[in-house]
Amino acid sequence: MPSSTPDTRQSTLQAALDYAALGWPVIPGAVWHDGRFAHPVDERPVTSPCLRPVEEATTDADVVREWWSAPGLYAPNVFTVTGASLGAFMVAESLVMALADDPWFAALPTPVLSFPNMPIAYFLVRPPVPSVLLSNEARVLDVGMPMPLPPSALETTPVIWLVTPEQAGNVLMPGDVLADLIQSLGRKSA
Repeated sequence: MPSSTPDTRQSTLQAALDYAALGWPVIPGAVWHDGRFAHPVDERPVTSPCLRPVEEATTDADVVREWWSAPGLYAPNVFTVTGASLGAFMVAESLVMALADDPWFAALPTPVLSFPNMPIAYFLVRPPVPSVLLSNEARVLDVGMPMPLPPSALETTPVIWLVTPEQAGNVLMPGDVLADLIQSLGRKSA
């Protein structure tokens, strides 16, 4: 695994600041090393992908600068945490394509992230989100779930945007609206 360069550290810090400015709470994340999460300072295994308790996730720019300026071998990954200001749906690849092709979603998208070669994507939404989603191809992520954001990577697999925040107008779709769209597409395919 290559060590962090000043450019990598700066781009990771800038990404964390940009997400915090959108109102998404961020927290520094472990790096992926030898098949497990490790601390970016010394590569020792950690038990959580987040380097701080998820309750400490913040949108405070000064705290973000402090956390991402800590010395270490690597730049920490950027994680967000689902909760009061950000929710997420995990969606199967077949439904991702149906949503992407839907004219309503195309007109009013929400940010969508993915890991290349994985058959799922994560649709970020504005809470509240339904506690139950009647779909075999999607589920709501629980509150307190950490999620890596670009430019994070798990070993050599980067986290990428399928729909960037900018493409979504830096706005999250309401969770109930996406749930209705998912259920509508499910009824059409049944």
